[in-house]
Parts: sequence; structure tokens; C-alpha cells
Amino acid sequence: MQKRLYITHGYTANSRSHWFPWLKRVLAKHNMLTTIFDMPDSHHPDPRQWLDYHRKHIEQCDENTIFVGHSLGCIATLSYLQTQYSNIAGVILVSGFDRTLPNLPELNPFLNPMPDYADLIERIPYRTVIAAADDPVVNCTYSEQLARHLQADYQLLASGGHFLDREGCTQLMPVYREVLKILG
Repeated sequence: MQKRLYITHGYTANSRSHWFPWLKRVLAKHNMLTTIFDMPDSHHPDPRQWLDYHRKHIEQCDENTIFVGHSLGCIATLSYLQTQYSNIAGVILVSGFDRTLPNLPELNPFLNPMPDYADLIERIPYRTVIAAADDPVVNCTYSEQLARHLQADYQLLASGGHFLDREGCTQLMPVYREVLKILG
């Protein structure tokens, strides 16, 4: 069966943002079918609309599927996976969080309900969280907490900020390397 990868961007982003197009290009060389979502109204995101969007646009959710989330896209991805009952290959979460962000209270609705981590751990054999020590948007301790809750591998990079294109991040090798690990 075809290997699939889905990327869910974060707040105010879209499919052309940051390192997403680059990741799609490099994974094409590995015959990975990659979809980068354009989540609805990313400047005023609504958790119900994002969940419905995922349900409508995710065509494959099985042991050949990898999910990548960035920032708000991490908790949105976990919320979607919570509604599925199949095992998947893995999840890679970049600058993720599962607690309120003092600087972005408008994202709080995405945190209710919280994921059932025990269920997700059981169904997702490969889990990793990547963060940067100098992230000005999501404090790296929040990403570390998410990694603990998900019993995920945690990779803290010395620098990288929030991994945004406006910070110069148009490639993200740690995500690429993690996908290759999952592919074996």
C-alpha cells in the first residue's frame, strides 16, 4: 500500500508556509504521497471546523500513514487521531503544546477535550516531538510536556525559533530524518 504523509500547519499559516513545501518535495523522492492541508480560517481557527476538515480530507489513516503537525497543528492532529480507531505509522509534532499559551488565549478551545494519551500511545508506535530552545511562540517546556504526555522522543534543538519562514526556516532536516526512520 502507498505510504502517505499529512501535514497540518498552525495558526495563521497555510500549505505554502515555512518548511512544508520543502518537506513535500524531498519526500517525493521516496515515493511518499504528501498532502499539506490548508486548514480553514487559520487566522481565526475553530477546533470543530478543523476536525471536520481533517475528517473530510484525510483519505488514509492506517499503518502506512504518518502525520506531521506544526504548532497548533499538533493538538489539532492529535484531536483528529483521537476520533480514529486504527493504528498509524507515526506522528511528528513540531513546536507542539497541550496547555494554554499565555500569549495566544484564542487557541484555548483546541485544548478541550484533551487527548486520551494512553489510547494514542497504544495506536501510534512512533512518536516524536521537536522543539527549539529559543522558540518565542511556544515555550520549549510546553513541547517537552507534550512529549512526556505522549511518551514521545523529545528533540530539543539549540536554535530554530518557532520554525517559521520569516525566521529563515524553509527546511527542517530533523523532521525529514524522523520520517525516514519511520519508513525504515
